[in-house]
Amino acid sequence: MPKLAAGTRSARRDQIIAAALTCFARAGYHGTTMADVALQAGVSKGTPYLYFPGKEALFIALHEEWDCGFTARLDAAIGCLPAAARGSPRRVLRVVAAAFGAHVAEHATACRVLLEARTLASYHPAIAAVVHAADARFHEQLTGLFAAGAAAGEWPAGTEPALRARLFVASLYGLAAQWHLAPGSFSWEAITAVLAGSDVPDHGGAG
Repeated sequence: MPKLAAGTRSARRDQIIAAALTCFARAGYHGTTMADVALQAGVSKGTPYLYFPGKEALFIALHEEWDCGFTARLDAAIGCLPAAARGSPRRVLRVVAAAFGAHVAEHATACRVLLEARTLASYHPAIAAVVHAADARFHEQLTGLFAAGAAAGEWPAGTEPALRARLFVASLYGLAAQWHLAPGSFSWEAITAVLAGSDVPDHGGAG
């Protein structure tokens, strides 16, 4: 088989990932085969195996793309804050929640598919490793944010940063699941202030 140019290989890989997303969304992880992905992508049955060793690796690639996309969105959103606001852990936490909500809404199909990852992690060690690693990074960052906010007096004395971080993450994923069951049933913008520990929505002011 002739070698493909790097750009062509990258485009073909993206094509296969997009096809996998469609298949996972339609039939779920266990109901999807590599042959289904090849058919959806319009390539031969063996082509997906040139890029991924199997379905599990494809699912993990989807998870990593989601995670990278969210990280890029979050970094950009925090970068747009005024310098004074970036020094406020509470304001930054609002941005985290808002960025997560925007990512869920913009990539609704991928989010719905990847919510299954938390169930699959119980049975697939490779998927579990990816999910746990992503959660650990997010939890560590949020724990630091809550600790800084408590030290600055933005949250009450006695706040347990690690516990607050865990509750925050659980809330985000629980809300994502609810949003998919009833799209538009709540406003991500309105809920960001509640998750940050304030009942006043953030509309971009200095706060």
